[in-house]
Amino acid sequence: MRPFSLLVQAAAHPRPHAHGRAATLCAVRPPCAPSIRTFHKGPRDTVTSHPHPDEFSFERLGLRAAVLTAFRLAFPSVKHPTPIQHRFIDAVLKGNDVLLKDKTGTGKSFAAVLALLSQKRGAPYKSDVPGLTAPVPPITSLILVPHRDLAYQFYHWIERIHHHMTPQESLPSLAQVFIRDSTMSMEQQLAPIQQTPPHILIGTPQALLDVVQKDPKALPLDRLSTIVVDEVDYLIETVPMLADKRTMAKMERKISQHPGPTRLLLNHIYSSASERMEKASHQGKNTKREPENTRPQLVMMSATLRNHLRKFLLADSGWFTKESGKLVRITGEVSPHDPKAPQATEDVAEGTVGGTGIEHHVLVVSKHGDIMNIESAVESPAVAPEESEDMPSDDDGALLMSQEFDADLALLTSLEAVAASFAIDVPSVALLVLPSDASIQRVVKELSTYGVNAHTLDVVKDKSGRAHLMRQDLDTMAEKPTLLVATLASTRGLDLPGLQHVFILGVLDNGAVDSYLHVAGRVGRFGRGGKVISVVTERHAVKLKNGKEVQRDEPKMILSLLKKAGVKPTVYDKFD
Repeated sequence: MRPFSLLVQAAAHPRPHAHGRAATLCAVRPPCAPSIRTFHKGPRDTVTSHPHPDEFSFERLGLRAAVLTAFRLAFPSVKHPTPIQHRFIDAVLKGNDVLLKDKTGTGKSFAAVLALLSQKRGAPYKSDVPGLTAPVPPITSLILVPHRDLAYQFYHWIERIHHHMTPQESLPSLAQVFIRDSTMSMEQQLAPIQQTPPHILIGTPQALLDVVQKDPKALPLDRLSTIVVDEVDYLIETVPMLADKRTMAKMERKISQHPGPTRLLLNHIYSSASERMEKASHQGKNTKREPENTRPQLVMMSATLRNHLRKFLLADSGWFTKESGKLVRITGEVSPHDPKAPQATEDVAEGTVGGTGIEHHVLVVSKHGDIMNIESAVESPAVAPEESEDMPSDDDGALLMSQEFDADLALLTSLEAVAASFAIDVPSVALLVLPSDASIQRVVKELSTYGVNAHTLDVVKDKSGRAHLMRQDLDTMAEKPTLLVATLASTRGLDLPGLQHVFILGVLDNGAVDSYLHVAGRVGRFGRGGKVISVVTERHAVKLKNGKEVQRDEPKMILSLLKKAGVKPTVYDKFD
């Protein structure tokens, strides 16, 4: 593993939680969030020393003995924690709130699993669920993730560790998953969780919010000790600072009207915690001695963490602790030993995408079906997509392809380029990421006509897809390489250790830098190298739903995106 050092900062809010009744589920801001944004940065660094990476050890972190032994057997190739894992696990086990930002591939999510498995469970309590007479243990930790595949990635990690644990409790008592499932009713999904509350519950915010809105007492969320929010930048939308104040106001109104399930769920949990603590205080109880009356520890993490999101979380949300010295902010650094090394800017790929020697390539498909390397970024105008007069920035930006541009030919030619690159360059496994409106089934079918072993990425139902999450023979050549096909939404946070190639069809998310960085971050896991190959179509006319025709210039969009990310595309010699 390539060592990364980090900067650990402690910060605390002087803001008290507001008094009074809890916020309703439709409220954007919880009652504990004040109108004045106040920061208390605390000491710059809570870590007294920055040891050499060789000194980092899982044994020194205070992991539960049974967890540590089982982890060593389940993942023998993982010898030492990365510096970010070392500080992260230490902070979580000490009970601190944590706001973590570090490169992709440094093991943030896996570290969270080890820390949560090592936490103590609360005392059994008498449940209100009909039919349960004996006391049951509470759910200790809740992990919130953006999609089901990531939920099952966490679950399969725990499943593998559980297999080696002794004495061995049942897997459902250790971990369960709760996501939206069209094949089962909500009551059917809740039954096993209520009958056997898991130590760790993994779920998507919308599925859990559905439960809370239907019956707030269906899940004992008031007894949680820890909440982990993975991919927080994707789950919580905030308004960036823009030159156009009207656009900012429009975005603020949209969030106010539709705050999103993660905000609503966290508002509900932390507002309820504030009410319980206030009630206990008025009754003269010592809340420090009564875990059921305290607020859950909050852990949030992502590879990208914009300033406007960070400010919302720390100053406006009211979710993080207000106790001095109990909030730890961890940020990955460029230098492995110097805590004062300058941080990379938020957009730069070097500070976000892990690994070494990641190559970025861009292929352009012409309207005649030709495939070529993109022109040098230096020779192209660097105009951001949102600033370009060619592309709309309004809500009616849903595009209809112009009849003069053969979209079907462009798709087939793009897939041909992917297939040719895959056949020549991929030793084992690669990932193809499609726009959200693309048909995965059609793409898989078309790729099969080129002889590509293509499959929809599915770690829930597909055993082979699940196997890619657990691979440890990272450098083994496959007799029949696999191309996994997915959309942007279903790839966030996934750890496919053997992945060395990512293909991107088109410009994802209308040129959002964060989206590109997160997809690019699927390669280079554990400090390894990799290639990111974008396939775009040349400038062409598109029609909006309102009938207006505009020009979509994907080469310009991708060059602008890469320039923001500090990346200069290199020539892909397969199409030189």
